[in-house]
Amino acid sequence: MTAPRRRFLIAGGGTGGHVTPALALAEEFSAGGDEVLVLGSERGLEGRLVPAAGFELVALPSRQFMGKSILHRLAAGLGLLSTTRAALELLARYRPHLVLSVGGYAAAPAALASVLRRTPLAVVNPDAIPGRVNRYSARFARCIFAGVEGSEAAFPAPAERVHCLGVPLRRGLVENIAMAGERRRPEPPFRLLVFGGSQGARQLNRGMEETLADLRDLPLEIVHQSGVADQQRVADAYRAAGVPAEVVAFEPDMASRYRWADLALCRAGAITVAELALVGLPALLVPLPGAADDHQSANAGALERAGAGRRLDSRTLCAKDLAEALRTMFCDPDRLLEMGRAAQALARPLAASEIAAECRRVARASASETQDGALER
Repeated sequence: MTAPRRRFLIAGGGTGGHVTPALALAEEFSAGGDEVLVLGSERGLEGRLVPAAGFELVALPSRQFMGKSILHRLAAGLGLLSTTRAALELLARYRPHLVLSVGGYAAAPAALASVLRRTPLAVVNPDAIPGRVNRYSARFARCIFAGVEGSEAAFPAPAERVHCLGVPLRRGLVENIAMAGERRRPEPPFRLLVFGGSQGARQLNRGMEETLADLRDLPLEIVHQSGVADQQRVADAYRAAGVPAEVVAFEPDMASRYRWADLALCRAGAITVAELALVGLPALLVPLPGAADDHQSANAGALERAGAGRRLDSRTLCAKDLAEALRTMFCDPDRLLEMGRAAQALARPLAASEIAAECRRVARASASETQDGALER
């Protein structure tokens, strides 16, 4: 007899750091024969990425609370009442066996609705510091999945509910990297990959432009993902400095770029850090200034403590410091190899499947409890 299909509602979005885990988990649930529905906001990346991946998205007019004016927060708070009502109606129709929050302001209505309807709630938190929505939701969650070792104590929940299983990554990336083989030993010309997320990072773009004069004598090949707005200016700067570089606005095949590189210069978002570990690529990490709770600094610190990367202070970063850091890295290929091995030791390629399996277990246990309660009555 075929087991009944389970229904999972994955809530959250706004940025790639939330949408990527949502899609990774949606892929795992779907591959196991389960039904998946994604609940997000009308403004985030999920509006484009979730349908493109073949999953159904319900978008609510959620609004961000933090980093905004008092009037904006008041409007967002009032809006939360209406979006929670909409989420309650959705849960009543869809009747998920479990709601899974991947964080971000878009997750708040579904997390609150799950508590009100007594639907099992789970939380996935990729960063070293829990986001506010996930931190509050963790009080009511059946299980919390931490992405970074050592972050478990930050959740206001009993220790037995917190599991550190890693950051869920998309199946395609994991499979492509697994098939790519061993990394090469770094040797001249050294290969540097510069990127700052899908939109680029202006601070990294400017930093490289100002550093090029000090790098002319260093044998380098560079791939620089600049974002659309800065692409032409960054490409012109490399040409003027005589430094070989391929400047792209957006890189669709990061798996190949990761395998090509000897070193990355990048931000320290949770997905980036998890991908660096997966491929075993050492990195100079420049945390995004102004990130909520400075979580990117915490992410970079975790990689640095493991010997897999070096954190550069984004608030004081200058061309001289960046050039010195790059020279130090490339002047010691053995250190780069050691850092790559340390990064790979942190990799959790099975994170998505292990989280999905635990969510299924919780859903089964909850269904059993409900049936037992009905029989007792």
